[in-house]
Amino acid sequence: MSELSIEQALREADRCVKCGLCLPHCPTYRLYADENESPRGRIALAEGLLRGQLDKAPHLVDHLYRCLMCRRCETVCPSGVRYTRLLDAARAEAPQSHWATRFTNGSRTSRLLSRAARATRLPGNTLSAVAGALPTSQPPAPGRYPARGELRGKVGLFLGCATSLYQGNALNAAVDLLTGLGYAVVIPSKQACCGALAKHQGDQETAQRLIDANREAFSTLDTVIGIASGCTVQLVETMGTQRKVVDIVTFLHQALAAKPFDIPRLEACAALHLPCTAVNALGNAQENRKLLQRIPGLELHPIGEAGDCCGAAGDHLLTQRRQAETLRQPLLDELIELGPRYLLTSNIGCALHLAEGARKAGVPLEVLHPVELLARQLT
Repeated sequence: MSELSIEQALREADRCVKCGLCLPHCPTYRLYADENESPRGRIALAEGLLRGQLDKAPHLVDHLYRCLMCRRCETVCPSGVRYTRLLDAARAEAPQSHWATRFTNGSRTSRLLSRAARATRLPGNTLSAVAGALPTSQPPAPGRYPARGELRGKVGLFLGCATSLYQGNALNAAVDLLTGLGYAVVIPSKQACCGALAKHQGDQETAQRLIDANREAFSTLDTVIGIASGCTVQLVETMGTQRKVVDIVTFLHQALAAKPFDIPRLEACAALHLPCTAVNALGNAQENRKLLQRIPGLELHPIGEAGDCCGAAGDHLLTQRRQAETLRQPLLDELIELGPRYLLTSNIGCALHLAEGARKAGVPLEVLHPVELLARQLT
């Protein structure tokens, strides 16, 4: 999916009828009660910026960048406005200058987070606090992993930058589950960061470079599996029509329906967090629930309102710290009351953000990707 030109973005803005149906669904509008922090308000600001009627004043840019890109407004818009793509076009006219723009290259991101994770004792260091929220783990090495038993197909596995560092165990679990279900797994060595962070920061040049690298890396594969829901959305929208991109939860849910496994019981309480990218963009909330309900004995409790954002929002857990913490607090309140053994979420940014909050709140739990828990039971 190519980015919108200024002319296309302006036509998209014209489709917004300013009806306001999106307002009660927008987390930032509910938080600030300010039209500038609503979808239709930001569309008006974006239109003024793109037409050259408004300057790139700091306060205007701040309103554009406080948007979470959760896409909840898109799910209720009667005109079908492609709000996220419109806002990306406006942000490209006013790229973000925050230090977190360094988070735009896969290897650089991993190195920066890895160094920060080793410096978690630095007082008042936001990056260190976030980077140390989850233990690091070793991802599977690039290469080919043969199917066990009858071959049902071949898939590519997208690693992701932060996912590789913090959810290596989840990636290994995905390989084990996929190969056990009869799928050969290919992990290309030249894959890159998905490019979503760069795109949403207005750095379209870097985003396109990463997109092109991934298209080339997976060019020989018909199906690509994503682990983090945020990365998967980006891949779905940028990999082109030549290959199918599927979230690991959806893929496993469908594969297990055709070839079910006997799964041992697990008597435990688990909180299920459904990322906004999973609900609003991928639409696989039910698959998340049904996949985990295959584990007998697991007491599963969804937390938060479906489609709402936890506040992590890509780099917002670093760049919009106060807002991110405010939006996270209701989820932490639920975790404190529930006291679960596990917190399950399918997006790495949400996992880091919620794990850090749970640690601060003194809630002892283990934060896992759903496929990680499933693989543990099958091992």
